[in-house]
Amino acid sequence: MAPRPRKTPRRFGAYAAIEALNVVLMPGVAWFFAPPASRVEWAAMLGATAASALFLIIGTVYWRALARRLVRGDRHSLDLALALADRAERPGLALVALATVATGAAFALEGASRSAIAAALLTVLAALEYANYYHRQLQHFDNRADLKRLLTGAGLKRAHMARDLAAFRQRRARSPGEHRAGARR
Repeated sequence: MAPRPRKTPRRFGAYAAIEALNVVLMPGVAWFFAPPASRVEWAAMLGATAASALFLIIGTVYWRALARRLVRGDRHSLDLALALADRAERPGLALVALATVATGAAFALEGASRSAIAAALLTVLAALEYANYYHRQLQHFDNRADLKRLLTGAGLKRAHMARDLAAFRQRRARSPGEHRAGARR
């Protein structure tokens, strides 16, 4: 009989489900309440949607793979998720930059329209998701220890994925052929 999962893997599974829901929910709400009316608004909304969706998808894949790693010992899934996160970092940042420019153009040409504001919010979401996964953990309200750490002035801790990604990059640098996405262990 397999050992019963601890709360941590279940929490990570819940994170994956929430991020997956947000991939559709956040842009869906933005598009429903703020449909673009001009080409520049379309460009801003498309860019912002792509940027936010990319980082939410990366979060979904990472949390699911981390839960599988902890429950089943499935390192391969986690390595695949980290390879995806590694490859998507620069294109994701480029999407955030393009969304920022397109959103700025929407504000400049259309004013503070609903679509320009929605695009700005999605772009900020994308930037925050990037920071939350690749640098510092921004979410502290769901874990008592993390909240206590934040409230005592200890600051933001390094993100889970940032730590795992750094270790993945080190392993890959030591043995590049062994840690290709798709390589089995």
